[in-house]
Amino acid sequence: AVLGSIALIRDIVEQGQSILILGRPGVGKTTLLREIARVLADEANKRVVVVDTSNEIAGDGDIPHHGIGRARRMQVARTAEQHAVMIEAVENHMPQIIVIDEIGTELEAAAARTIAERGVQLVATAHGNSLGNLLVNPTLSDLVGGIQTVTLGDEEARRRHTQKSILERKAPPTFDVVVEQQSWQELIVHRDVADTVDGMLRGHAITAEERTRDEESSRVTVRRISTGGMEVPTWSVGSFGGPVDPRQAGPGGNLERSGRGGGDWGQFRQVGQGQQGFRNGGGSSERFRGRSQSQPQTQFQALAPTGTSPADVEHQHPTALLTAERAPLTEGVYKPAEMEEPVSIMKTLRVYPFGVNRDRLTESARQLRVPIIVTNNQSDADAVITLKNYYRRQPERLQQAEQDRKLIIILKNNTIAQMQHALAHIFDIPTADAPPDDEDEGEVRETDDSTTRALLETEDAIHQVLNKGLTTAELAPANAYIRRLQHQMATRYNLISRSRGKEPYRRVKLFRSRD
Repeated sequence: AVLGSIALIRDIVEQGQSILILGRPGVGKTTLLREIARVLADEANKRVVVVDTSNEIAGDGDIPHHGIGRARRMQVARTAEQHAVMIEAVENHMPQIIVIDEIGTELEAAAARTIAERGVQLVATAHGNSLGNLLVNPTLSDLVGGIQTVTLGDEEARRRHTQKSILERKAPPTFDVVVEQQSWQELIVHRDVADTVDGMLRGHAITAEERTRDEESSRVTVRRISTGGMEVPTWSVGSFGGPVDPRQAGPGGNLERSGRGGGDWGQFRQVGQGQQGFRNGGGSSERFRGRSQSQPQTQFQALAPTGTSPADVEHQHPTALLTAERAPLTEGVYKPAEMEEPVSIMKTLRVYPFGVNRDRLTESARQLRVPIIVTNNQSDADAVITLKNYYRRQPERLQQAEQDRKLIIILKNNTIAQMQHALAHIFDIPTADAPPDDEDEGEVRETDDSTTRALLETEDAIHQVLNKGLTTAELAPANAYIRRLQHQMATRYNLISRSRGKEPYRRVKLFRSRD
């Protein structure tokens, strides 16, 4: 195990989404997987089960290697039985997270799908340089939803401005996030696999995150990059009766096919990156229309069947043109040609729920894709989330949280909508309007500068009353939340406090106790 090796994706790991790590052999996927298992088991206190094929993750000893922490290990006696052990782990061992190294067969892909459908988080690896490679791999394409051919009606095809036979995603992806591991210090993250695959099949440019880490300073940099999708295919004669482009024909006008023909997997070829062609060809139109039959295909060309004409694609679907793509480097490693502004990584928030449904809170965070860890120990938490009714009673735990200056989140109702609104406020995520019952106190109460100043003023006034002989002290006008804190401080010092005036000038007045 290499401690700290998941720094690039720690926020994603702690969000509770299923993660698929792609990379060529030897790039470090298994080492990364081992550290993920340790962090989730030891630091996030999750029930983690490692399906250990060939004893590659936790070793072959009676006691698992300490690199996986408190995660449980299930050894696979024979490699061919990995899918059965995966199902057994879910049915018999009550895991929250299952860690799998190398999904490589259709049975294992099907087992991963049924595990994901049962509500268990999956973290797995597979061989492949990129999401595009995985999408055209007939064995593993189901992990990201798979591809199917759909024949549109005439009216629908005209409405979409495309041909009648198109490629669409077949099913929801098994994994929510795909991580392409280029090297130890560079990853490319696809946050929403469903939207990414849909965009690729429609030929749209897709957006991903490139995450790099400086070896000396360990500083993580996140940038958004744009990569090209797939060109919209036109099927050749023999599949669905689509037109044949003459430039794809061989000598004598015979159609040159690849693979088995008929829209089969053998007809797919990877598709090319546009930026390089734009620079060399002098423009998109010249690049597409001026390519001769003898000119070789670029290394990554559109994922389309034989018979697709780039010129026809441009005519039928202008959005299918490739934009701002990754220029190929050596040995299959790709670097984005254009990058946008840096993106900040959300800091993980440890939340202690007091009177709040833990499962609903976890589901709210999963839907918003925010990194929170629901902890059982209030002292380890960064924030406490509770309901308004509990907060009014001021139990000892909430009083202790206020004394520790922790972030306190007050909800009016124990609903997912309320929790999502509060989490969106904390992580500064733009959302729709607040729920209708969230009007006054059902919001995040954060100790900001104005609150700090008001509490310091209260402490000073209490000191004046107790030590300087004053009988009363009047504080500056404040909102209801700050006034509540001021009343609590007065009670702790055995002083009498009353609120005076009308909003927005309502304020607290302190009196010496008659005792």
